[in-house]
Amino acid sequence: MKIYKLVKVTEHIVNAFQVLMPQLSTSCALPTKKDLEGIVDSKNTALFIAEDDHQILGTLTLVFNKIPTGDKVWIEDVVVDNSARGKGLGKDLVLFAIDYVTHKNIKNINLTSSPERVAANALYKKLGFVQRETNVYRYTAG
Repeated sequence: MKIYKLVKVTEHIVNAFQVLMPQLSTSCALPTKKDLEGIVDSKNTALFIAEDDHQILGTLTLVFNKIPTGDKVWIEDVVVDNSARGKGLGKDLVLFAIDYVTHKNIKNINLTSSPERVAANALYKKLGFVQRETNVYRYTAG
């Protein structure tokens, strides 16, 4: 098993996202090659891939924001393929991301997780994430 920061988008990567993303959300639009290239090429995001024997089994995205109160980092779109769940891959992805952020001298990492994702929420708590009391709001235009 290897985890790495994606630097080049291939058709293999695009095909993997076509399989992985519906396992995270059935309502999201599937990313195109151009979408993924935009993420990879952005200085504000880092896209990590978990791969075993040339099979992509998971992904995690880091989003970096520089705002007046300091540097902020969010973990987004963590997904592990159904075939690889329960084997520690999610944990490995999150630990890889924590290490990556720590080497950038950023102290706090944020994430959100739906309450129905019981295993994911348990993992985040086990890894030291603390649930915050806050409200999350979404405005949908149109």
